Amino acid sequence: MKRRSPKRSKRTSSKSIFFQFFAITFCICLLVFTSSIGIFATVMNDRPMDKGDVATQREREITEENMDVLIPGEGIFAADYADSKRVNVLLLGATDEGLADVIMLASFDPESKRADIISIPRDTYYERAGYSGSWLKINAVFHDGPEAMCQAVHNILLGIPINYYAVIDYNGVANIVDAIGGVPMDVPFYMSYRSEGITIDIPAGQQVLDGAHAVQFIRYRSGYDNGDIGRVEAQQKFVKSAAKQALGLNLPNVIKTVVANVNSDLTNRAIVYLGGKAVGMDSNNISTAMLPGTDGNIAGLSFWIRGEDYAIEQIVRAVYNGPPTATSEAAVEQEGE
Repeated sequence: MKRRSPKRSKRTSSKSIFFQFFAITFCICLLVFTSSIGIFATVMNDRPMDKGDVATQREREITEENMDVLIPGEGIFAADYADSKRVNVLLLGATDEGLADVIMLASFDPESKRADIISIPRDTYYERAGYSGSWLKINAVFHDGPEAMCQAVHNILLGIPINYYAVIDYNGVANIVDAIGGVPMDVPFYMSYRSEGITIDIPAGQQVLDGAHAVQFIRYRSGYDNGDIGRVEAQQKFVKSAAKQALGLNLPNVIKTVVANVNSDLTNRAIVYLGGKAVGMDSNNISTAMLPGTDGNIAGLSFWIRGEDYAIEQIVRAVYNGPPTATSEAAVEQEGE
């Protein structure tokens, strides 16, 4: 794999660097990975996913052997990472205050056509020297830019490699959901919330969410007994429904919508390669997981405290199908005592 040196960004409002971001769903990932992108790649002539100067056009064919990698894999699964053909994309949605509101690592295996999503709760405790209070929540890392978020997720997930990132604002989510004809969802209860600039009003029951209501659904948090964790679980259900909907469509129009609304360092050649490899992908080959952990309180602030390394190992192993490690087996046995 070709190694790209991560750039360091100065702390500043994401508003001055990127678009105003809010939320992201796996439909974005699917529209990046789905076969239609490869089939209709002719609509992508001018590095369409690149809205800045991060991506560079590669004048060569993309293969598993020379796929770009932003942050290389390391740690206990380093050998599995090196042998794997997987491509990992960090999907981010953030507020205009520069906080990542949704964090998902999407991993795609071009051989098995399997996709795995690992969600990172936005309140996850992430220690950084020189920071305190709410700045120790992982969502605050986005102040330093998407590449800093890639490094943080890489660290939390035990050195998992990250090839690319993709970011979108909530207007982009709405536009893409409308382009795929809406997302079927069984809304578990009446979702109602109002504050300055935000109105959420979705009746309970089976329905097809249009773009505006899809954004409301993935933003809603207050009514879940377990707060943000409940919202993460709801987002994952939304992800699977959106994926099933997207995979059943002929998408030349949708691709143009994605191109216009997603900010990513994915190059054209990588998109075409991934799209071609995703031909025949089945929505049943999509699995979701969440960073294991528990609610905690530090200095009067609520955090999601990530679980022990052995618990995270199980999540990573499920993605990479790596062999059990002695450390993991011992830890699991001790946990069961």
